[in-house]
Amino acid sequence: MKKLSAKSSKSDAFYLKRGDIIDIVAPASACSEENLKLGVKWIESLGFKPRYSPHILQPDLYLSNSDEFRFQDLKKALYAKDSKAIWCLRGGYGSFRLWPQMLKLTKKAPPKLMIGLSDITSMHQFLNQKWQWPSLHASLLDRVGQNKLPAANEKELVDVITGQIDAVEFLNLTPMNDLALKKKVIKGTVQGGNLCTYMVSVGTKLQPKYKKKDKTILFFEDIGERGYKVDRFLQHLNQAGVFDQVAAIVFGDFVDGLEVSGQSLVHETLARFAKQCKIPVFSGVETGHGVIQRPLFFNTTAMLACGKNPNMIVYSAYAP
Repeated sequence: MKKLSAKSSKSDAFYLKRGDIIDIVAPASACSEENLKLGVKWIESLGFKPRYSPHILQPDLYLSNSDEFRFQDLKKALYAKDSKAIWCLRGGYGSFRLWPQMLKLTKKAPPKLMIGLSDITSMHQFLNQKWQWPSLHASLLDRVGQNKLPAANEKELVDVITGQIDAVEFLNLTPMNDLALKKKVIKGTVQGGNLCTYMVSVGTKLQPKYKKKDKTILFFEDIGERGYKVDRFLQHLNQAGVFDQVAAIVFGDFVDGLEVSGQSLVHETLARFAKQCKIPVFSGVETGHGVIQRPLFFNTTAMLACGKNPNMIVYSAYAP
């Protein structure tokens, strides 16, 4: 990655500086009041101004609040002219319940950073596909606030959102099929996210429809899903034609998901899937639900170098 020596007008729309407002939203599940306060304190420690509704945590079953409240709160943050970023508080479940209302929004808001992962995949899908925004697959605020990120991981995240670096490099990827070993460079964009969450878009108005010329690189990660479920998700996407016009697939962390025996069949499941794929497949992207959650931009320029020593460089939304 390289330091930014100059900021373009495009970069000014994205990178954060001291005093900027960050809207905190919870489009999925709730966290504790204490974790919210810790996240707020962490944002303040960086010199930013956190802003959130006093009603953000009024749990409705497994959701942080009602669908209507969560949608209106998100809408306010998306269209707010004075904020530079939206940081999602927690994943869990519920973001895609907001799609019907989001799809009725007729005016695209000017792009700003949307940050989150896990169930926030649904937010990424909407913003990447419908509004053509770039977005940032990175740690949720309740995790960052609890100081659960390794120091190097946290520094990289801060450097990314403040524009100190304009790209993130993922080295030492593992080729998972013969096509991944063929030396070439794929220049495209990364999209995707949590596999289970992404998969439920099939059959909806946000079912992914990629074009071959865009050279989309799909990224997937997951947590707590056993081998057969991972296979089900991938087969569902494949049979729905989602992979037909995709240039490559890269896997991040797949954690937990142990069988009753205590063993995991996830690695073998991914390996079998890769061998059957007609596009290059790689593993080793250091992000997901594991300890390390490196920032990964979606819908920005990415360079995936295939071959015996594969790597991927993903440029930031504010790259010159």
